[in-house]
Amino acid sequence: MLVLAGLLVPAVAWADPAVRCTLDDPRLAEASGLVADADGYEVVNDSGNPSTVYRLDDRCAVVGEREVPHLGRDVEDLARTPDGTLWLADTGDNDRRRATVAVLRLLPDGGEQVVRYTYTDGPHDAESLLVAADGRPVVVTKDLGGRSGVYVGDDGVLRRAGEVVVPGEALTTFGSGTYTGGAISADGRVVALRTYADAWLFPAPGGTTTAEDVVTALRAAPVRVPLPGEVQGEALAFAPDGTLLATGETPRGEPPAPLHAIPGATALVDGAPTAFPSPVASPPASAGLPEPLATVGVVLATGVAAGLLLGLVALVRRRLSR
Repeated sequence: MLVLAGLLVPAVAWADPAVRCTLDDPRLAEASGLVADADGYEVVNDSGNPSTVYRLDDRCAVVGEREVPHLGRDVEDLARTPDGTLWLADTGDNDRRRATVAVLRLLPDGGEQVVRYTYTDGPHDAESLLVAADGRPVVVTKDLGGRSGVYVGDDGVLRRAGEVVVPGEALTTFGSGTYTGGAISADGRVVALRTYADAWLFPAPGGTTTAEDVVTALRAAPVRVPLPGEVQGEALAFAPDGTLLATGETPRGEPPAPLHAIPGATALVDGAPTAFPSPVASPPASAGLPEPLATVGVVLATGVAAGLLLGLVALVRRRLSR
């Protein structure tokens, strides 16, 4: 079912991402999560790798590592809260068969906490984790058709809060409708999601004190920032100064993944609309579908176009579901 809305075309920021360094250490070949501070970066790999957080200097050289006592099944994103706790999103589920997923919390004192969650509507594959200041996770699923579910974690349950939609005009390449990572700026005023092709910056002028604030931000009209030159981009982070950072995996036979930087990225949302000018159309209650969080363009113009897109996506699903 197509849900048509009052349309608002997103702004496009044609920033020129600069390469700060490359992740040429073989231990970083499947980087899926990234956080940054004033002195460097921390990176985690996804499935099939040890649950290790690698510390990098400003040249992307590994200068330390922290072993995670609990071995995650498929860690797909990394976040850090102001108290220094690292959050590993063990939420990957390519086959959508896991009864539970988990968030692994690495405390500054060396301790570890494992919190397990069950989706209320069945298993999902997810690679994007957003953590509000109240310590409640917001998980965005990885769906190939441009529409992804948004879930809030409470008391061991991930409840659907809506969906976020990549606009149809941005579905230009395979993976451009697939969310693979997320981040919140240090001041809490910008929420970001990324696909294999773009970063999407959502304004949160009131901050992200609660998980509900994050959900509200994802209702806003985002700014699109193209991320060229990434073969399989999966990681996204903000530096303390508002620089947007992006990197990803290095598929076999490809050159090392670059760490891209877009200085002043948080300022790109200044003046962007913070809500739709007209209500998003909701499906009938009998349809059993949630109200969309964001529809910023025509997702698919006709049922024929939808069928063609889904058919093409199926051809490359195995590659994008890593």
